[in-house]
Amino acid sequence: MRKAIRELLETKLRALELSHAAGADELDLPGRILFWPAPKNAVEAKLHGLLEGLYVAGKINGQEASEWAMRFGRVLAVPGDPGTIFLHVGESTPAEVLTVNEPWPKDSMIAAIELDIPARDYDTGSLSLTRAEVYPSGMSLHWRLDLSMKSRAALQKARKDLKKSPPDLLEFHLTRTFLPRVQALSMSDERGGVFALVDMDSSFSNKDEIRAVTRFSPRPELPAQLTVAWADRTYVFFTGDSGPNA
Repeated sequence: MRKAIRELLETKLRALELSHAAGADELDLPGRILFWPAPKNAVEAKLHGLLEGLYVAGKINGQEASEWAMRFGRVLAVPGDPGTIFLHVGESTPAEVLTVNEPWPKDSMIAAIELDIPARDYDTGSLSLTRAEVYPSGMSLHWRLDLSMKSRAALQKARKDLKKSPPDLLEFHLTRTFLPRVQALSMSDERGGVFALVDMDSSFSNKDEIRAVTRFSPRPELPAQLTVAWADRTYVFFTGDSGPNA
């Protein structure tokens, strides 16, 4: 168990070194357990770190860690926060809370839009919003990050330095390191509606490219003009009434 804790701390240390070298001090650090939604403030981030340490030490299991993270999040939530759901003693968990993090079946897709939005430049590369999919529970956005030459060199070094890390943890950490911070991602429509980020999945499609999928809930009312903001860059697109490729 001491070995597991030491490996976790060494992974975070290497991640900090990589982030500092890339000039991006506030990027996400790797973890052995991922809590969602992301912490809203420093207090919640510290509590997540505490839970992760207890999980790695074998003092609590993954389900217990997730349940405590949710309980902390409810206490720290502010009324009116996008996606905030308040439960009172004696209430049952709403169905939408139980199902929101489940995969959305492809056959339930309402609309799919191939987007032709110019890429936005970031320090780590060029980020494109390539596709939007509308489901009964929300909207799925597909992203492609073409890494810059500097980021490619940093990636090669990171793979070498972190080669002892578990492959899935390594991929999770490296993709999140080069993508903009997920906490800086938001979506709204022309009616003033704001949508809660449900989750993000990211992976390498090749050595120079990262693919990511972000899901937002609830589903926007169609047709809609949507504005996605990610780390001070905006992407605007229009969704039709219904049907594939609307």
